Amino acid sequence: MQAAETLKKAARVESFLKWSALCVLLLPVAFLLWAIPAYPIQDACWICFALAIYIWPLAGVLFVISAGFHYGTSRQRPKKSVVLREAHGH
Repeated sequence: MQAAETLKKAARVESFLKWSALCVLLLPVAFLLWAIPAYPIQDACWICFALAIYIWPLAGVLFVISAGFHYGTSRQRPKKSVVLREAHGH
């Protein structure tokens, strides 16, 4: 029963981190839509480009951390390793 609860919690954390990363990726686009009426088009584009440069690495880090909480890989690894061992004659 504990393993099922742990998998559910890991799935929730993974889902939260992935959605957070996706929201962070879309943040410069949302800012661009806000900035176009407020600033000249060239300034709005440069501001959004600068925002993307600084914020997209954060999204990458969130995606990498969420990959650590992926709940399906721990079950699949032993099966793959057994198949690989048999294929190589071990």
